[in-house]
Amino acid sequence: MPNLQQFHKDFNNYLPAILRKNCDGYSIEYYVYNPALDKLERKRIYVNRLRNRYKLSEFKIIVNGMIATINSRLAGGWSPFGESENVRYYTQLKEVCDLYIAEKTKELKPDTLRSYKSFCRIFVKWCDKTVPDCKCILFNRVLAIRYMDYVYNERKVSARGYNNQLKMARALFSWAVEKCYCKENPFETIKVKKEQEKKRVLIPEEVRQKIKEYFDNVNPQYNIVMQLIYTSLLRPKEVSRVQIKQINLQQHYIYMPSDKTKNGHHRYAFLSDELCELLSPLIEHANSEWYLISADYMPGVVAMDSKLYRKHWEKMRKALKLPDEMQLYSLRDSGINNMLKSGIDPLTVMQAADHHDLSMTTRYANHVDPNLMKTLLEKAPKFC
Repeated sequence: MPNLQQFHKDFNNYLPAILRKNCDGYSIEYYVYNPALDKLERKRIYVNRLRNRYKLSEFKIIVNGMIATINSRLAGGWSPFGESENVRYYTQLKEVCDLYIAEKTKELKPDTLRSYKSFCRIFVKWCDKTVPDCKCILFNRVLAIRYMDYVYNERKVSARGYNNQLKMARALFSWAVEKCYCKENPFETIKVKKEQEKKRVLIPEEVRQKIKEYFDNVNPQYNIVMQLIYTSLLRPKEVSRVQIKQINLQQHYIYMPSDKTKNGHHRYAFLSDELCELLSPLIEHANSEWYLISADYMPGVVAMDSKLYRKHWEKMRKALKLPDEMQLYSLRDSGINNMLKSGIDPLTVMQAADHHDLSMTTRYANHVDPNLMKTLLEKAPKFC
């Protein structure tokens, strides 16, 4: 028996067709690469009826013509497995993930891409352990459910983390279906889990005053970060991306280009008079290419990682014995809520907050207001 794998390499995924005679009679036999099995597979075409109909000499002429046609098609890249199904279906999952990330690298911002890469790394690692060398077409709903069970029960993520993983898995296989690597999305019918409400509460004015006094003594420059989040409604990561050239004190705004925002939409972030007074001495002699928040919360060449904002916030929160729900991002929630309560129309707040629709903006009006009863006592209409 010949070494088929060596022939597989030498003859470009096939062994040429030949005429064979055995106990079953005459057949045309050839080997061709089967992507599903990842090896050469024998194919046979029985020609006994032709032999019974024609003389031996005529039979051989006809069969030799058939063999020449088959070999010509094989040499041109034809495969019998590619006629009924796309060969892409049998691409290994790991390769599909690599191709997916390669395409997304051209389309996504680095922070977003990091999430996609993280998902694919976890997913591929699980597949290598559970279903090694699995082809994309063979990854079915049962395996999808097993993977999501692994995510929730073994990785012990929250309902929000579970839903994020499910969203990523759906996106991967939607792309795979679009690119003809599989026929259907095995994650499509898996239900999301009910999420708990975000563990954030509004920060009332008296607490914000205590926080400001704390940082006035510990790190006065941190007040700029807090005001950019509360007043300008910038997200912590967006604060870290602000460069001096984006700031316009005369027009009271920071221009945020699309590559620096979470949603990929450019916008103008509002600057209050107080913020302009704080920023003016900092940026007066700074290089326009510098980042506003660098080492020691001063302008500089290298942007400070927003994780440090949270680290310093957590230290303050413990020092003042504030609840865990009062997070740094709560400043933005409070700013949005207070804008809505102050009478600024929701459309303006939506644009200032970089929301994609009004429903997201009005959700912030539903936060529990610690001063609700006091406000109602002062402003609620009287019965008569």
